[in-house]
Amino acid sequence: MSNDAALVPPALPRPPGRSSRTRWIVGGVIAAVIVVGWLVWYLLSPGALPTSDRTESGSGVAGSPLYVEMFHASDDFDRTLHVSGVDVTGDVPEGVTVTPLLCRGSLNGVTPRTEGFCSELVDPEGEDLGAGDSIVVELESDSAAEVHLDRIEISFRQDIRFGSEPAGISGADITFVER
Repeated sequence: MSNDAALVPPALPRPPGRSSRTRWIVGGVIAAVIVVGWLVWYLLSPGALPTSDRTESGSGVAGSPLYVEMFHASDDFDRTLHVSGVDVTGDVPEGVTVTPLLCRGSLNGVTPRTEGFCSELVDPEGEDLGAGDSIVVELESDSAAEVHLDRIEISFRQDIRFGSEPAGISGADITFVER
């Protein structure tokens, strides 16, 4: 043995695969976080529903219902939404009842009757909303009142995606007068 070889300390053996295993674990965790994040985003963002800056206004007689079309899925609406709820907000005085309904067909505006417009008028919860259908709000007041409705929000599932999105016209101003 030469004297030079005795001056070099022996190399310590590295545990086999230790650093590459750590890299695989860190890489796998990062990939899992990215996939889970994308999946959550995908499931919770089904896409916006059509909205309009248009408002409706109309008047009705206390004691009689009045129907206001708040959202219409046009004939080229290429989605089918399984509705789980419709949220209606606004300035609604006491004594006025507000009921969201699904109209099979199009009501187009404000009217005291749905005959000739809606082939079927049902509770939207659990129903499918597709092209040509509308979300209508039925208003009833037992006395004179002024009602302001904001844009509605529809909670729904579309295929495996689900969400709650604002939809339809920006609002409605309705006046009820005494008989």
